[in-house]
Amino acid sequence: MNRRTILEAGFLVIASQFFGLAYAQDAFPSKPIRIIVPFVPGSAPDVFARVVADRMTTVVGKPLIVENRPGATGIIGTEIVAHAPADGYTLLVASPSTTILAASNRKLSFNPTKDLQPVSMGAYMVPVLVTGAGSPIKDVATLIEMAKARPGKLVIASGGVGNSQHLAAEMLKQMAGIELLHVPFQGTPLIVPSLIRGEVDLTFADASALPLIKAGKIRAIAVGSPARSKALPDVPTVAESGLPGFSYQSWFGIMAAAPTPAPVAAFLNRALNQTLRDPEVQAKLFTAGLEAAPGTPEAMSAFITDDIKRWSKVIQTANIKFD
Repeated sequence: MNRRTILEAGFLVIASQFFGLAYAQDAFPSKPIRIIVPFVPGSAPDVFARVVADRMTTVVGKPLIVENRPGATGIIGTEIVAHAPADGYTLLVASPSTTILAASNRKLSFNPTKDLQPVSMGAYMVPVLVTGAGSPIKDVATLIEMAKARPGKLVIASGGVGNSQHLAAEMLKQMAGIELLHVPFQGTPLIVPSLIRGEVDLTFADASALPLIKAGKIRAIAVGSPARSKALPDVPTVAESGLPGFSYQSWFGIMAAAPTPAPVAAFLNRALNQTLRDPEVQAKLFTAGLEAAPGTPEAMSAFITDDIKRWSKVIQTANIKFD
């Protein structure tokens, strides 16, 4: 075999591999895509997933099927995606629970930062620090004053030990230099009735509390996000209320098993961003208390890194044990 024949043969092999790969990439998706929600139906991440899946199905040309796999504060659903083939057909609705898992140093069968890769941020939901309508707590300054006068007497509730509400409460305590009594409930929906009855003084509520706030049954004293909420423009942030640097916001994004092929990951990012920029999708998300947040994998990766650092510091300072 002469030199020319060898070169031609080599070219044919390379070309066949290139065009075969291109064909495989162009064929994505060739079957339905699963979106795993590690929380129960009706939860905020579930609402986000279903709004996105409904529109994105049209964008990608194949069904996006939402599957709820709740349990163990998000571990069960997250584990499914982390162990799935890295082919783009099994996606995760990531949230603060994802970064808390990474910050908690739990013994897991997967590594949240290595076995998952960002596709894009999807939406933000502003947590609201609320109290009962008849509570003397009018604002963050009053809260701090009362807590210092009665250390450990004011009760702040969360949906469970180690969830984002709990860690936000610990961060509030640490930054304000106060003692609050943390009471974990078996899920967030049980907290608000206790708040209304005066059995609980405070909690970080999600968007489901907006109707109660507007009806005057509970009072919003601050929002946890760095900027004010469009839904509650007159409510100040915790940061501007005397605790600069305080930042707590619920977020939802899409992640895939790593390492998903770059062309597939890029396709998913484009499709998700196109979906999130759709005015109808944005309106549906806003109605649910969510603000659409399209973006890049790199931006989501940077956000996740910062979130892990934030929660790691809170966990270590509060000496929270997860196992």
